[in-house]
Amino acid sequence: MANLTGQQLIAKAGKYHQAGKFSQAEKIYRQLLNANPNDLTLLRILGMLERDRKNLKAAVDWFVLAKQVSADDPIILAELALTLEQGGNPDKAMTIATEAINRKPTDISIAIFFAKMCLARGHATRAAKAIEGALDSDPNNPEAWHLLSMAANSTGTLPVPLHYAKKLIQLQQQDAQPYATLATAHRLNGNLDEALTSYDRSLERDRSFPEAIAGKAEVLESLGRTEEAEKILINAPENNSVLVALAKVRIARKLGKQDRAIQAIDSVMNQQLSPYHQSNLLMHKGRVLEELKKYDEAWKCWEDGNKLHGGTFPLTEHIKLVDTIIDACNEQLPQQYTQQDPAPIFIVGMFRSGTTLLEQILCAHQKIDAAGEVDQMLRFVSEKPYPECIVNLNPKWREIYIERLGSNNSYCTDKMPMNYLHIGLIKSLFPDAKIIHTTRNPLDTCVSCFANSFSTSHAYTSNLKELTGVYKQYQRIMKHWEEQYPGQIHEVPYESIVNDLEPTIKGTLEHIGVDFEPACLEFYNVRRIAVTPSADQVRKPIYSSSIGRHNHFAKHLNELIDLQ
Repeated sequence: MANLTGQQLIAKAGKYHQAGKFSQAEKIYRQLLNANPNDLTLLRILGMLERDRKNLKAAVDWFVLAKQVSADDPIILAELALTLEQGGNPDKAMTIATEAINRKPTDISIAIFFAKMCLARGHATRAAKAIEGALDSDPNNPEAWHLLSMAANSTGTLPVPLHYAKKLIQLQQQDAQPYATLATAHRLNGNLDEALTSYDRSLERDRSFPEAIAGKAEVLESLGRTEEAEKILINAPENNSVLVALAKVRIARKLGKQDRAIQAIDSVMNQQLSPYHQSNLLMHKGRVLEELKKYDEAWKCWEDGNKLHGGTFPLTEHIKLVDTIIDACNEQLPQQYTQQDPAPIFIVGMFRSGTTLLEQILCAHQKIDAAGEVDQMLRFVSEKPYPECIVNLNPKWREIYIERLGSNNSYCTDKMPMNYLHIGLIKSLFPDAKIIHTTRNPLDTCVSCFANSFSTSHAYTSNLKELTGVYKQYQRIMKHWEEQYPGQIHEVPYESIVNDLEPTIKGTLEHIGVDFEPACLEFYNVRRIAVTPSADQVRKPIYSSSIGRHNHFAKHLNELIDLQ
């Protein structure tokens, strides 16, 4: 070994490393490091080696040392963030990853890594922004365009733009992934025939591609071809794909085969999965167990799933934000604009209060389009936080928002639930905007939040105490808006939709200013895919089983007692 150069020794160690002979590789790396204790490459390699052999604590130690030696080199920060993520420390991982992208926002490899972290947490807009900031350095990077496509498919804003996926197809015409990504965009836009065509093109290139198998099955189910969807999944090549497993769960539940749904989940739970995927599977398993009336087992799944992916929520800061908003909007703000088409309809309320269901009903009307969950108000208040956004209202925001809706119809809905925080800003920009507030039994709402997966920006949904705190602030600010804008906020209780659909919808359409259309009562026939936890609910007629849902879990709800 003494006759070998340093580069030759690294190459030799690298071969051991790739072959899984970690001890032999480590011995050589350490010998080289003894000669040069501050060699950043060796420190990084040793961290990667420990990570590869699942010794994550030791890997973190190496990357922390490399971080100190390198004065926070962005590549080292990214390696440390990845290791923390794998080690079950997602909050610290995201903090370090954010530091990495802030230090080198034009590095495409760091942007790609950061975007993946964001997408795993449901932060699609943030992921896209990171890639866009670095794309000029490598404008034809396929992975970057794939992540942009995934982000576009994940924002909840409709219609989903297709140009990202089409660009990816130009770059990788022979691969299955681009066609599956385009198919998913078509599916979300309700273009189900185009979605099937693109999924088939993906499968022509790789008949075992999980995203295409799962996506095609879900489209067929949406078209009412459930048995055909089940056949595709049964005949699919064996794999451990979470996507395929979740498609099997959905079809099995549709067919009343709950035992098969649990089997599909358990079949992939024994492999190494990210905390996000583990959590998502547990949340689905809990819902299947609930259908089997195994309520305590269901609750245990939701508890475990929330612990895996919940994160932490700054409740104190949220309360201060509500204070600031109320102070900034403590009187009716001057109306600076006149009505403009399309007139926006803002559907607001707590998550799981019926916003998706109401949107689906309203967009069955020929004069009403649906834009999904538009995050533009959140962008505005990020650009100019309260009270600045109110005191110095940007006159361009109105046009930006209308363009973002992308509708030529008379009316267009935006069902971003959290817009309940921004009703004052909304009324300043759009004095004639229709505000519709969906409400639901507080305990049913909170149980439904706890039983579903949300992005880490809504981490309060994973903790009943924090969920109670956020719910009280929601009640507080809605009381403020109702006093501020009397008669201008139309309340639609979820229970009224379920029990008295026709008069409830007639009253809502009257508030909007359009005539009733019978198609609104058959909303489940609209060929559009919801991208929220309510997706399955809005594709079938109204059912009442969700009313009083909390009663099955009463012994677990002590922390919600103040909401009764």
